[in-house]
Amino acid sequence: MTGIRKADGSWITDRGELGASVLDYFLSLFQAPGRTSTRDIRGDFVQVTNEQNNMLTRPISPEEVKAAIFDMHPEKAPGSDGMNPAFFQAYWDIVGPEISALCATMFETGKLADNINITNIVLIPKKEKPEDMGDWRPIALCNVVYKIFSKVLANRIKGILSSLVGESQSAFIPGRSIIDNIIVAFETQHFLRRKNTGKEGFIALKLDMSKAYDRVDWDFLEGILIKMGFCDRWVHMVMECVRTVNYYIQFDGDFLGPVYPGRGLRQGDPLSPYLFILVAEGLSALIRKAEQRGNIHGVAVCRGAPRVSHLFFADDSFLFFKASGHECNAVKEILQEYEETSGQAINFSKSTVTFSQNVIDTFKNYCCTFFGVPQEGGHQKYLGLPSIIGRGKSAILGFIRERIFNRIKSWNNRFLSRAGRAVLLRNVVQAMPTYAMNVFLLPRDLCDEIEKLMNGFWWKGTKFEQRGIRWRRWELMCKPKGMGGLGFRKLREFNIAMLAKQGWRLLSNPESLMA
Repeated sequence: MTGIRKADGSWITDRGELGASVLDYFLSLFQAPGRTSTRDIRGDFVQVTNEQNNMLTRPISPEEVKAAIFDMHPEKAPGSDGMNPAFFQAYWDIVGPEISALCATMFETGKLADNINITNIVLIPKKEKPEDMGDWRPIALCNVVYKIFSKVLANRIKGILSSLVGESQSAFIPGRSIIDNIIVAFETQHFLRRKNTGKEGFIALKLDMSKAYDRVDWDFLEGILIKMGFCDRWVHMVMECVRTVNYYIQFDGDFLGPVYPGRGLRQGDPLSPYLFILVAEGLSALIRKAEQRGNIHGVAVCRGAPRVSHLFFADDSFLFFKASGHECNAVKEILQEYEETSGQAINFSKSTVTFSQNVIDTFKNYCCTFFGVPQEGGHQKYLGLPSIIGRGKSAILGFIRERIFNRIKSWNNRFLSRAGRAVLLRNVVQAMPTYAMNVFLLPRDLCDEIEKLMNGFWWKGTKFEQRGIRWRRWELMCKPKGMGGLGFRKLREFNIAMLAKQGWRLLSNPESLMA
């Protein structure tokens, strides 16, 4: 970090001032708002059963602890203890019994060991030239021993989330997929784009949550856990993990702090994603309550289809409702209540809104002014993929080719053998379009262009853009090695296979929201 811009617009470059400004930013960010009572949390929640509570609070076994550490990537960055998971995995026969006993003791007493919850924060730039502190993403580096304990708790709660969280959320929940949200959002947006008749118009509001993890109010989280019926012992243990943290910020080779936060969840704690899902369920409960009262109505893409009023994937939020002043008021009241109780802050200037074709321009202008959002033009993205596809499919999905082109161009591998290039193509390049292939049938010409880049790179290396003789057809190189090929994928055929997989998921999960 060479400099940052302050709120008044001035630029700081002095090292001492930079450190003080960074520390002040985090002290302000993690400062707790007013307390939230469980009485302030409205909405109906699915209740945790006695059997589930018994499962959550059973004694921790050595097998659970071992499964937790070996489920971590060995090269994950270490915390303040300086040890990464690889050390514990390599010497588990020696350190395992002591760590298992420590985890069991902490769970039994409901109190974490001293200094186990010290966490270093590193700042990762969100863009190439960050200017202010909002352009840096804080990543928490927890001690591995704490992460082992947190992972045990996370593995337990993960098993029951699907029964507690509504179908509108799919992040980190076993049996659900990010593809579910993308397909439902795409179909809903497609319906809005084609709806040009009738008196009833609809709105799609995509929300931008500012520092979503860092702003979670601890009292709100505890209230949600209590409302959902988690037993006191489990709630106490989870909040012990959340509340006893203290941060040291890594800055220019030094550590700033300590910072004792009053709110926020750590990005880097295995438990945080699952707790954030429960926080978001608070907003989902408010929306469901408003639907039951008839204050808002979701979008049904066809007769007999369920109405979709919201889609959440972690901190990505999509709301759908009728284009009327009454429903706009209802949605804004819900969002304001959620902000006040949960600590979340919605950045409406970065949020976007789209309308069905039959909504008149005067109401569009009113709605944008009412919410304080710009009207979206062009093709916006949702979870990394276009939410609307028109006739120019190749142009809209052309970003896939550009990413692959830039990745190949960035490799300084003129001395790589063809075998080395083949490894890069199979493990890196061929994986890049897979995400989009789960949702869209890529145009033939786009698949051909990507295969042309791959073919050129294998034959010519860093000179892949130059013309030259390819001594073997790409179709033959895509055959299995046992048949004289190199095992590359035919992208078009692989794309069809990925879409067939989604078809199978529809047939095998007929009760899912996507179905």
